[in-house]
Amino acid sequence: MVDRLLVFAKAPVSGRVKTRLTPPLPPDEAAALYEACMRDVVALCARERARVELWYHDEQTAASYFASEFPHLPQTAQAGGNLGDKMRDAFARSFADGAQRTMIVGSDIPTMPEAVLNAAVSALRDGEMVIGPTLDGGYYLIGFAADAWARAQELFDDVPWSTNAVFRTTVDRATQVGMAMHVLPGWYDVDTIDDLRQALLDAQPESNVARWSARPEAVQFINAG
Repeated sequence: MVDRLLVFAKAPVSGRVKTRLTPPLPPDEAAALYEACMRDVVALCARERARVELWYHDEQTAASYFASEFPHLPQTAQAGGNLGDKMRDAFARSFADGAQRTMIVGSDIPTMPEAVLNAAVSALRDGEMVIGPTLDGGYYLIGFAADAWARAQELFDDVPWSTNAVFRTTVDRATQVGMAMHVLPGWYDVDTIDDLRQALLDAQPESNVARWSARPEAVQFINAG
C-alpha cells in the first residue's frame, strides 16, 4: 500500500488563497471555501490506510494555524522555491525517512471520488509512478515508488508551472526516463466560479464544501457570479 499521503496546503488567509474566485466571492469567503476544500481532501485521504501528512506553504501564520486546527496530523513546512522545488524536496525527505511509496495530493480537489484515490493507491503497489491530470492541464496528484525516485527527480525541473502544459510536460519526461506510469481519470480543482458550481453539484451533503455553500453569506455570491 502507499506509505504516505502528503497533502499540500496553505493557511486559509483572506486575500491569499483562491484569488481567481474573487470576484464574485469576497476574499474572506474565498478563504472559507478553500478551508472547506482542504478539510474534505484531508478527510478523504484519512480513509486510506496510509500516513497522512500536511505539508504547508511556509508563511507567517501557517504553522500556528495547522498546529491548532490539525493537531492529530504530522505537519511540515514546505521548502522554498517554485512548486517543483517544493514537491521534489517533500518526496526526497519522505523517501529518506523510509517511505516506500509516497503520493502528493492537492488541497483544492474536494470532490475527487474515493474510487480515484483508491485506484492511485493500487497503481503504486506494482508500478513506479501515478499521476492524475486536472482539466486545466495541471495535475491533482502525483506519486512514486521509492525505487523509482532516482529517475523521477528530473520530472520537476524546468516545468512551466501554472500553465496548461504542466501535465503533458511531466508525462513526456516520465516517458523519456522509462517510468512505468499509471494515469488516473481527469478531474478538476476548484479555481473558478464554474469549477465551484460543478463542485457543489458533486459534493456530498455532509461535506465541508456543501456546508460552506449552504450559508447565506456564500449563497448570494455564488448566485451572483
